[in-house]
Amino acid sequence: MKALTLQEAINLLNKAGENFSLNEEFLPLQECLGRFLAQDILCKKPLPAFDNSAMDGYAVNTADEGNKVKILQSVFAGDMQETTLNKNECVKIMTGAKIPKNANCVIPFEKIQEGLNAKDFIVLPKNLEIGANIRKIGEEVSLDSKLLSRGEMLDEYDLAILASQGIAYTKVLESLKIGVFSGGDELKEPWEFSNAYQIHNSNTTMILATLRSFGFYGNYGGILRDKKELLINTLQKPYDVIFTTGGASKGEADFMYESLKECGAEILINGIQIKPGKPIMVAKLKNKFLIALPGNPLGAAVLLRFLIIPFLRQLSGANTYYPQYILLKNSNAFKLKSRMNAMLGEIGSSGFYLTQGGKYNSGEILPLTKSNSIAIFDEHCTEIELGREIKVLPYPILWSKEKCDIINH
Repeated sequence: MKALTLQEAINLLNKAGENFSLNEEFLPLQECLGRFLAQDILCKKPLPAFDNSAMDGYAVNTADEGNKVKILQSVFAGDMQETTLNKNECVKIMTGAKIPKNANCVIPFEKIQEGLNAKDFIVLPKNLEIGANIRKIGEEVSLDSKLLSRGEMLDEYDLAILASQGIAYTKVLESLKIGVFSGGDELKEPWEFSNAYQIHNSNTTMILATLRSFGFYGNYGGILRDKKELLINTLQKPYDVIFTTGGASKGEADFMYESLKECGAEILINGIQIKPGKPIMVAKLKNKFLIALPGNPLGAAVLLRFLIIPFLRQLSGANTYYPQYILLKNSNAFKLKSRMNAMLGEIGSSGFYLTQGGKYNSGEILPLTKSNSIAIFDEHCTEIELGREIKVLPYPILWSKEKCDIINH
């Protein structure tokens, strides 16, 4: 099975995720942050729910402009009584208070000579505007209009919208069950002693933290030593997605491919033509997916963020899972080899700055911490001029329902 292009891999994962579905659950709003809606939400209480004042002032009728008008009373937010204005009458009104009948304008206190301190009468200015400083019923959201759509990831503002409708519980999709494992006899955990020939396991920390930063939660299952039986047993665990890191290359101790085939898995991806990150494997086993990321930290991080996280959003039922680029000027002239390259960089005031001048390898970690974005170039982009406008993918991914070409050609 040959290594795919990045675009082929993206298209293949999009197709593989089409028929995957999660169960639904009913949760209180306080537990819904970062969850994906399992239903459309329609407006049952218009916003605003009634005509109200947009500021503190006097509620008047514009037909009385230029006249001396009587102050009937003061109206505050939350007052329930119905007030009606007759000719040459007004009320003091506070922000959010209900507009009296026959009032069609609110004049701020500072535009009245006596201001807030007027006792019985005020004189209205001329040239009043009908509707000024009045928030009309439903002008923000009308009754039965769609507020939120199935598949939206709920953020703090979405939850505020739900709360404004008197919704305390809502239906969301269950979270993906994700297991994260590491592979390799040479690995030691961060809390263990390592000799000069052993490596501390940093990849799973990175994977778990990256997942969490995008609203996914993984369970860490430890290090899988290079034994086929351990891999096969792991594949039977009750997860929707299983991550491993290392063991996707063609080294003699790598049993991933053999183990997957023995379990009857369908190999979707066995390598991608990109540097860093080529040795990645993705397989489907019944209704679960196995993602074997490269053992090299930089390659694993790049593919996880810009290939696998979008796939996880699709599996989670998100209605937006296509990463979007921003156009920036390139702030470093540089040359590339004739292959697909993923180049780390930093977004600054003058555009995209190449991290360390592009001088790093896939086994490094530090360049990741110095970067906040990435630009992907195809094999035809071998010389990137200073000032050229390029597509850049920021670390905090921008999502859309629309697929777009994120590769620089």
